Amino acid sequence: MATNFLTRAQTRLAAVTSKLRAQKVDPRPALAHLLFLADAEVDPIRPQRAKTAPKRRVFANNGPRPPSIDARPVISVVLGSFNRLPLLRRAIESVRANLDNLRGEIIVIDGGSSDGSIDWLVEQKDIVAIVQHNRYVAGGQTRRRMSWGRFMNVGFRAAGADRIVMISDDCYLLPDAISNALTRIEEAERVGLAVGACAFYFRNWPQESDYYVQRTLGGNLMVNHGLYCRAALSAAGYANEDDYAFYKADSDLSLAIWQAGYAVIDAPGSVCEHFMSQEEAVRVSNNATLEYDRRQLHKRWRQLTGRAATQKMGKKKLDWRDSTGAAERVFSDQLAQAGQREASDGRG
Repeated sequence: MATNFLTRAQTRLAAVTSKLRAQKVDPRPALAHLLFLADAEVDPIRPQRAKTAPKRRVFANNGPRPPSIDARPVISVVLGSFNRLPLLRRAIESVRANLDNLRGEIIVIDGGSSDGSIDWLVEQKDIVAIVQHNRYVAGGQTRRRMSWGRFMNVGFRAAGADRIVMISDDCYLLPDAISNALTRIEEAERVGLAVGACAFYFRNWPQESDYYVQRTLGGNLMVNHGLYCRAALSAAGYANEDDYAFYKADSDLSLAIWQAGYAVIDAPGSVCEHFMSQEEAVRVSNNATLEYDRRQLHKRWRQLTGRAATQKMGKKKLDWRDSTGAAERVFSDQLAQAGQREASDGRG
C-alpha cells in the first residue's frame, strides 16, 4: 500500500516538475506543497477560486491583556452532543489528555440532553457548556430547530483560539493527535502553504479496521474530524446553515475552504477512533436525510459532479495499526449494550 502511494506520488512530482520547468518556473515551492496534500495523487479538480483573496484575520495574541484575564487559548476543541453521556465522558477524557501541556479550552454544545449530560457538563470547570434545546416533537415527528451547520457554528464562533478542533461526542482521540496536527500545520505553513484545515485519520469502529481520510467531490480532501484554522472558516463563511440537515455540511465546508484559497491537509500522526454500532450503521445506510444532503451537495457544487470529478472521490488509508487496542478498551461496553438492544428488538 505504502509502495503504491509512493510510486504515484513520485510520478505526480515528476509531472509537476516537468510542467513547471517548461514554464521556466522554479518547481521547489510547488513540490514542497505537494508533500502536504494527501489528495495530490488523484490530481484533484479544485473548486473555482473565490474572486476575493482570503482574509487572514487572527487574534492579537501578542498584545497585553488585563492582568486578571488568562491569555487566549492556543487551541479550542468543539464538540456537539446529545444524550450520549457515557461516550461524551470518554471523548472529553481523550481531549483532556491531548491538551496536557497545551493552553486549550473545551466547548460542548449540547442539544438538550435528558440523560444527565447537562448536569455533568455544568460540573466540569474546564468546559464551556452551551445548551441549545434543538429537538422537539410536532405532528408525531421529531424536528430540529437548527441544522448541523448552525449548531456547530455556535461552537466555532464561541472558540477563543485561532486553531479549532472539531470532533463528535462518540470519538476518542489517540495520544498527541492535537499536538501532531499543530506541528503538521506549522511545517506546511513554513513552505508557504496557506492551510485552512487538517484532517485527522479515523475509522468507524468496529465496522472498519483501516484508518483513513476522505476525498469528497473532485477528489478534494475533506475534514470528518480534525482541525480548522479560524481565518479559513471566516473566509469560507463558516459552516453552511441552510442547505444541509446534517450529513454533508462537513464536505461543503471543506470545499468552501478550498474555494477560498486555503488547503486541507492531512496529519498522519493524528488519529481518532469513532464508535459506530451496527444499529447506527444500519440507520445511516437507510437514512433519507443522508440522501437529501447528498443531493444538496451535488446541487451546490455542480462543477465537481461530472464523471471525471466523482471518480476522484475515495479514501486515503493509513498504513498503521493501534497496538494499544484503545477502541476495544474504550468502546467495548457500549458495543455490548448496543448488541443487547438489538437482541431485545428481535434483530439479534
